[in-house]
Amino acid sequence: MKPKKLPLTIVAKSGEMVLVPAGPFQYGQNKEEVPLPAFYIDKTEVTNQAFAPFSKATGHALPADFPADKPAYPVVNVTIGDAKAFAKWAGELLPSPREWEKAARGIDGRLFPWGNEMDPKRANLGPDGTLVPAADFAQSAGPFGTVQMVGNVWELLGDRTTPSDRAIAHFRTLMPTPPTLNDAWYEARGGSYKDRPPDISIWDWTPVPEHWKDANIGFRCVKDAQQR
Repeated sequence: MKPKKLPLTIVAKSGEMVLVPAGPFQYGQNKEEVPLPAFYIDKTEVTNQAFAPFSKATGHALPADFPADKPAYPVVNVTIGDAKAFAKWAGELLPSPREWEKAARGIDGRLFPWGNEMDPKRANLGPDGTLVPAADFAQSAGPFGTVQMVGNVWELLGDRTTPSDRAIAHFRTLMPTPPTLNDAWYEARGGSYKDRPPDISIWDWTPVPEHWKDANIGFRCVKDAQQR
């Protein structure tokens, strides 16, 4: 019996999700061939409209300066704990680095979702930009239909990582409670409206301590294709 064909899109608590089919893709700067099973990923960053029902249903606090009048914008000022709590409520997960990168660049090792040329007009990058609705820049969608996986907001991933000494020193200048090596750190990918185009690579990432949040940090979720 042939396996049942998976729908290209589904609707979940986090919003519309698009299918990333099973199979290998070229991962990282060296384009290592890596296989992955099929999964769904949010078409856009999780929005304020999606986050508000989670907060109401669970009593989880809304982020600082939550703009209820901007439902189409990505939710920001969230920690990794906030993002994981939302994903659990939605029956989803935060992406792994490999899932995120395959969804962003497809299977052919391209440098950006739209191709191999950096075009600042195709993404919401800075350094002097502003946040825009999560569904903007649809003309620059990736191979599977994801939008704004480069630019707008950094996207938190579910895998822990080890920060460099330079990263720890950098966050010590920014945070009221300085991070240490004992803190949990996570990857964030994609860049934001504050970042210059030359600083962004599809395979690159930045380490973020677990209690860090900012106006240019958000997330999107994934879901196992067999548990849709």
